[in-house]
Amino acid sequence: MWAAVQLEMERRRAYCLEHGIQKIECGSKDNPFAGRVICGTCGHMFGRKVWNSTDEKLRRLIWRCNGKYAVKGEKGCASKHIDDGVLYQAFVGAFNALMENKAYFLEKWQECLVGDDLLKRYKAKQFSGVMEEAEVMVEFDVELYFMFVQKMVVYDGGRLVVEFFDGTDVECVI
Repeated sequence: MWAAVQLEMERRRAYCLEHGIQKIECGSKDNPFAGRVICGTCGHMFGRKVWNSTDEKLRRLIWRCNGKYAVKGEKGCASKHIDDGVLYQAFVGAFNALMENKAYFLEKWQECLVGDDLLKRYKAKQFSGVMEEAEVMVEFDVELYFMFVQKMVVYDGGRLVVEFFDGTDVECVI
């Protein structure tokens, strides 16, 4: 367990270096996507913003690239914003894609149980245990999201890729 934790700390450090951030923001049940949504155009993190917050009827949560306005008044990244609800739907769809191919992934994770990478072994055991009992998801499950998803990459043109901790990528069309 100690060795797996050390590997997880190293994975997080590499993730921060790769995306140019100081530390991984820990998501919460109210904001599970913090630090996990990446811009497919420039590689910066997406940040959650509130539009029309003075009128509850018009209030909208969106995610926008933090590199869009790096310098005040100057437009940076040309990527588009994405609605908060789309991210929830993307995870549900990606998880259900795993469920449709459950036998394949259970076999894949069984192979990881005998490898040298302790973190992969730990995650494979965790994934296998969950997937054996899991059913098709109807609503977003924050616990499963935190357990399975490493990041979500948003591309222009209505594409979003959900990357799981085992390296599996599931592309969603928005």
